[in-house]
Amino acid sequence: MKVSYLSIIIISFSFFTLNAQWSTDPNNNLIVGYGLDPHICSDSTGGCYVTYDYESTNYPRKLGLERIDKYGYKPWGILKQIFGELPGQWHANITEDGEEGVIVSFQDTEINGSLIIANVRVQRVDSNGNYLWGQTGVRVTMSEANQGSQELVTDGDGGCIIVWQYYDGIYSMNRINRFGQRVWGETGIDLGTSAFSERPIIVRATDGNYYVETGEYIYRIRNNGEIVRRDSVTLGYIVPDAEGGIVLSGRVGNINNRRLVAQRQDSLGNNLWQEPYVEIADSLHINTMLSIIQNNGYYFYGWMGKKNGNSEILQVQGLRNNGSLLFVQGSISLSNSSGNTTYIPIVPSDSGSCIFIGSFIEGTFGQKIDTLGFLRWNSNRVLLNYPHIGLDRSYVTTDCISGAIGLGDYLTDFKIPVFKVSTNGILGEIITEINANEEEPILRSTVLFQNFPNPFNSTTIIKYQIPESGNVSLKVYDILGSEVATLVNEAKQAGKYEISFDASRFASGFYIYRLQANDFVNVKKLVLLK
Repeated sequence: MKVSYLSIIIISFSFFTLNAQWSTDPNNNLIVGYGLDPHICSDSTGGCYVTYDYESTNYPRKLGLERIDKYGYKPWGILKQIFGELPGQWHANITEDGEEGVIVSFQDTEINGSLIIANVRVQRVDSNGNYLWGQTGVRVTMSEANQGSQELVTDGDGGCIIVWQYYDGIYSMNRINRFGQRVWGETGIDLGTSAFSERPIIVRATDGNYYVETGEYIYRIRNNGEIVRRDSVTLGYIVPDAEGGIVLSGRVGNINNRRLVAQRQDSLGNNLWQEPYVEIADSLHINTMLSIIQNNGYYFYGWMGKKNGNSEILQVQGLRNNGSLLFVQGSISLSNSSGNTTYIPIVPSDSGSCIFIGSFIEGTFGQKIDTLGFLRWNSNRVLLNYPHIGLDRSYVTTDCISGAIGLGDYLTDFKIPVFKVSTNGILGEIITEINANEEEPILRSTVLFQNFPNPFNSTTIIKYQIPESGNVSLKVYDILGSEVATLVNEAKQAGKYEISFDASRFASGFYIYRLQANDFVNVKKLVLLK
C-alpha cells in the first residue's frame, strides 16, 4: 500500500427564506477552514459536518471537524480537533450516525525515519460536539500490523461498519457499535487479499446487510458478520438497489473504445438484466472517474467522454429498474465545453431528479435534471463557485430539502470553500417548509422513521410518511431474514402514519422492519429487550 503525505407559521403550505451565513455570491463562498483532504456528510437537519487536515502539509497533521448548520453558521463556534494516541491524524472518512451526529474514521500515525506506525481509529461526535467514544476514539482492530485505506458506512443503530486494508494487502472489516465496542472480534473479519490492491468500497443494502468490494471480489455480509458469499467479478462500483441487491458498473473494451456498462444482481447473486450487461455509454475518456447513485428506483451515472467531436464532455445518463435507458435520446451534457475534472458528484433531489455538479475552466456549476431529462434549472447551469474547485465523491451531500451542500479545495492557499444550492437552483437560499395546521414539514419524500422507544419491551411505535398515494407494505423480519409480522399491506393515501408493533410473543433480540411504498424501499433495526 502506498503511503502519501500530504417556527414560524405561514398560512397554508408555502416556502419562505431566511437570512443566513451561506453566500449567494459564487465568487465569495463561505470558507469553512484552511487545510487539506476535506470530507463532508449531512448532519440530517439541513446542515453538514466537514473534516480536514490542518497545521501541516506533511507529517504530522492534525484532523479537524466542523459542523455547519442549515443557515451556514457554526454552532460549535470553534474547530473540533479529532485526537488519536499518536502524533499525526489524517486521511479521514466520515458518515452520519443516524442520530444527527457523525462518525469519523482516520489514520492515527507515527513516522520516525523508516519506521511507520499506522492505526485506523473511529470517533463518534454528537450534534453538540461531544466526543462519545472517549477522547481519542477507538481502534477498529487490535492488530499491530499497519492499516489504512479505510471506508465506512452507518450500521443504522448509532455505530458503523468499517473496512480497511493492511499494508501487506489483506482486507479486513469490523463493526463498531453505538458504544464504541468492536462487535466482530478484536481484529475483525479477514477478507483476504485481492490481485488488485484497490481502495475498498462498502455499502449498506436495503435489507440491512452489507456488500464490500475489494478489487476483484465482492462479499455479501450479514448484519452479524457472517460472510454469505464471495463473488469474483469484472464489474464494480457497487450501488444498492431497492430490493436488497446491488448494481455493478464498469468499463469494458480496449483503450480506444472504452464503454460504460452495468448489471444488476439480486441478493443471491443472480443477474437481473440482459446478459452480459447493459451498455450506458460507448465512448469514455481514458481518465474518467465514474459517479453512480440510486434515487427512487433509478440509477444515475456521470462521466467524461466523447460527444460531438469533443472527448472531454461531462455527461449523464440513467437506468430504470429494468435496466433500460432513462434518457432514450442519449446522454445529457452538462456543458458543451470541456470539463476541468473527470468526476461529477451527484446528489439525489425530489421526485427522482438529481443534482449534477461539474467543474469547468469557467467555474464549478450545478444542474438539476429530472427523470424525463428536463433541465430544471437555468439552461446555462447555475454557477456554484468561482474559480473552479476540485471535486470528489466525498465533496457533496444533501441539504435534506432536495438541495445540495458541497465543498472543494484550493491547493494554492488551502482554502476550503463550502456552498449550498437549494432545490430551486438558487445559491445560498434557505428553504423552510411549514404546514400551517400541523406546523410540520411538507411531505416531499418517503421516509421511514426510527421506531420509538428503541430498545423496547413488548410494544413500540413505527412512523412513516409517503408523499403520494400507493401500495404500502410494512413488515418485520428476524435477524435471519424470516418474516415474523405484517403491519401494513394495503393502499394508502399521501400522509404521515404511525402503527403500534406488539412484540410480546417474540423473543428478545434484533429485528428488521422494512417499508416498501411504490419504488421506495428502506429498512431499519429495532431491539426487543424483555
